[in-house]
Amino acid sequence: MRLLACLLLLLALPAHAQMYKCTDGGKTRFSDKPFTDCKTQNQPVKVQPNVALSTPTRAYRPKEPHPDPKCEAMRREMREVERAGVKDAAAEQRRQELRDASKPCN
Repeated sequence: MRLLACLLLLLALPAHAQMYKCTDGGKTRFSDKPFTDCKTQNQPVKVQPNVALSTPTRAYRPKEPHPDPKCEAMRREMREVERAGVKDAAAEQRRQELRDASKPCN
């Protein structure tokens, strides 16, 4: 199993080949073998592997801070109080207490 994994890794390596460039009469040709009919000198061309395809990059994503459990509990309670829709003095007082207590969380 380990041997199979190593073989697959070796096959995944990018292939490198020598490239040749010939410019005749304003036309440029490329080949992996030297040209026999080229009037100018066969010029070896340096070929670099396509890095974008061979090595994936990770997108930068800033880490978000973990929410404070107390703040999350206050937000949940505030949502519950607002959903209840009760308009009495005690509910309004509790809403105001939660707003005041959750100011440092914002």
